Parts: sequence; C-alpha cells; structure tokens
Amino acid sequence: MKKLILLGLFLSQLAVNQAQVNRKTFPLSREFKKSGFSISPLATVSFGNKGDQSLFTNDTGFEWEHAEVGRGTWNAGVELGWFKTFEDYQVWDYVEAAISYRRFSGVHYLEETNVSVPAGQVLLPYKEYENSWRYETITAAVRLIDIAFQKPNSFLTWGVGVNYDYLIANRFDSEYPQRFLTNNETPFNKKHAVRAHFQLGYGLKMSKHLFLIPTLETPLITILPTSTFNPAIQFMDVNYQPLIIGLKFMILRKDPVNCNAPQLKNMPSM
Repeated sequence: MKKLILLGLFLSQLAVNQAQVNRKTFPLSREFKKSGFSISPLATVSFGNKGDQSLFTNDTGFEWEHAEVGRGTWNAGVELGWFKTFEDYQVWDYVEAAISYRRFSGVHYLEETNVSVPAGQVLLPYKEYENSWRYETITAAVRLIDIAFQKPNSFLTWGVGVNYDYLIANRFDSEYPQRFLTNNETPFNKKHAVRAHFQLGYGLKMSKHLFLIPTLETPLITILPTSTFNPAIQFMDVNYQPLIIGLKFMILRKDPVNCNAPQLKNMPSM
C-alpha cells in the first residue's frame, strides 16, 4: 500500500509539472460535448496474505499450531459512469462519477499441525480446512482524472477518488465454523464503507466517438468505519487486497453548437 501512495504522490507532482504544457483539451476535439457516458465490464480479484501462526490447546492436553493462508479468486462486475471535462485546468482533466456492481470471492486455508499430545498418545495427522467466501457490493464512486503523455490517439490516465461501498450480499462456507461462534460474530458484519481509491489507465481512441481505456484500480485506505484504515477485505484473520480491472468504453457526444472553427476571446472594438 505504501508503494501505491508513493506512486500517487509521484504522479501528482508530474501532473503539476506538466500543467503549463500546451496540450489539447480532452476529449481531443471541440466538436464534442464536454460531458459523456461510459460503461465498463469489470474483472475482480484479491490477493490474500498469510496470517500469523497461533497455538490452540484443548482440555485434554492436545496442542495444535494453526496457520491461515488466503487466496483470492476471479470474479466480475460492471460499472456505469458519467464524465465532465474541465476548462482551463491546472492538474485534473475531468471528473468522473460512477455506480457499479462488484463481486469478490476467495479461498481461506486453515492449516492445523498437532505439535503436542498427552503422555502415551501419538501425534495426530496434519489437517487442512478449506473455507470460501463471497462479497458483493453496490459501489458509488467519484474520481478526479488527469491525462499524461498525450498523443493523438493514445494517452495515460491516472486519478484518485472516493468510493462508497454498500454490502448487498455475502456468503461463507467453512469447514471450521467454531471461529464464527464466539459472541455470535460473523464475517462481513459491516454493510457500509468509504474508501479512497487509486486508478491507472491507458486510453486508446478507437473511433471518432469512442475511447477505450483499460484500467487498474485498488483501494488505498479506509475512511469509514474508523476502526481500521486497512482497505482490504478481511475474512477470519486474513486480509485480501482487492484489484479491479476495467475495460472502459467512453462514448463522446457530438455538440451541435460548437465547431472546429477558431473563436476570438477578445473581439476588436468598433
């Protein structure tokens, strides 16, 4: 996460340095309206970590060592968006508002090794419990996007934004359910979350009216709830860092009022 924050700071400085460069105003032609719509199929995946090892002892004197390992699995979503370009910008080229359906899933492995037994007993065999989870949200997002390294038919985009995630469904299947029975706790018991996100993309001008922008997005920090700043999805004691891969189709709308003819800002006085 620290690397992503440093990357964001570097790109921010780069955008400020380029602010005085004379670039064409997005979306590259004055004959189109300064706002438009987008649709983006999404592929989602998450990267689980390995939890700390722990010891568990029962009343009969058996002692086990537990290790938890997480692995994210591929899933899907879709996003609908609206964008509005800025005039006389300094850093940001356009603002984007979007609403999306996102589905994440993963597998959790609990590795159990018997390390101590009462006198006269033999060590029990190694066991591995497989647990799975699913997490579905409706997400509303607002992003500020900058365009860098612009060429006639391609450009790099990057931006930061705030996402509001509303949990609409979740499911978990566990071969080791005892962990969820303490104080009637279950995973994913918080329905609302606000997180800061970072998005990187590479835009291609497919036609006069269509841009295609493959994007990568990941959360940087949790703003609400304030119990943790970690933006990862937590299942048992494993954190899963989400990665959202998008294929954004931005549709440009022709502006019947504007044209490509030059306009004088200061008309000569008579």
